[in-house]
Amino acid sequence: MKHPHPCSKQRKRPLTHHPKDKRDKKSRKRWHTTNEAFRCHHCQQMVFPAEQIGTTQRNHCPHCLWSCHVDTKPGNRASTCHGGMKPVGLTFKHHGFDKYGRTRTGDVMLVHHCHGCGAINLNRIAGDDCLAKLFDIFDRSETLGPPLLRKLSEQAICLLTRTDSDRLHQAIYGKSFRPDSLTRAP
Repeated sequence: MKHPHPCSKQRKRPLTHHPKDKRDKKSRKRWHTTNEAFRCHHCQQMVFPAEQIGTTQRNHCPHCLWSCHVDTKPGNRASTCHGGMKPVGLTFKHHGFDKYGRTRTGDVMLVHHCHGCGAINLNRIAGDDCLAKLFDIFDRSETLGPPLLRKLSEQAICLLTRTDSDRLHQAIYGKSFRPDSLTRAP
């Protein structure tokens, strides 16, 4: 009769091991994504999900760009705050560094500040977002107060400034964008 080695541990299978258990475990994920229509708390417009907008979790209004604090992680809808989140600026999503040590930048992100709990969230802009509001937020971001700027700095969020204007326009309008081809009202 063979005896197991004293250092080896024998695995005990659960008494109710059944393929159904795997399905149950999948259904008990810590969070799940949802993409449903909602009414904007700020401008009262209805916002409908659309696959062609470039983001899978619509969580801000395309008309006024305000959001509601509903996520603790993108798409999980697990926040208990539900405060209004004001768009305070724009930033680029960072994708590490290229082989020359330059920062790789990605999507344009909206920076939201929650009026309920003070949290800062980043949300990718969507294809149907109002560009006039987007550039208005970009212009107004240079007038933010020191407490909010300090909070952004603590979270390593670098708002776009006037020096980033051409890069922002290229990210939105494409690489063929020429600064002199667009005239904006002051």
